[in-house]
Amino acid sequence: MVKQKTKKVVRITTNNQVAIPALICRDLGLEKGTYLQVEEKGKQIVMTPMRLVDEGEYDFLLRKAKKAHKEVEQRETVSWEEVKRKLNRLRKTRK
Repeated sequence: MVKQKTKKVVRITTNNQVAIPALICRDLGLEKGTYLQVEEKGKQIVMTPMRLVDEGEYDFLLRKAKKAHKEVEQRETVSWEEVKRKLNRLRKTRK
């Protein structure tokens, strides 16, 4: 069964702020402090949750991804599950 999209009407405040209804936040797992990318698509406004990383972590993960890419090129195939496991391990070691 496909879940129906929640639709609510909100109002833009004097500071151009919009409140996202609690039900939508709950359904999407959004909480206080979540960053959103806001973009214009035709006549629509699209908000996409974003996860920001600091520059040092980005550089670290980029180096690891490049190394992993070289390893992948040397093998025939690597499962997506294996890639996710390795990334999760890397994130845990950076904390």
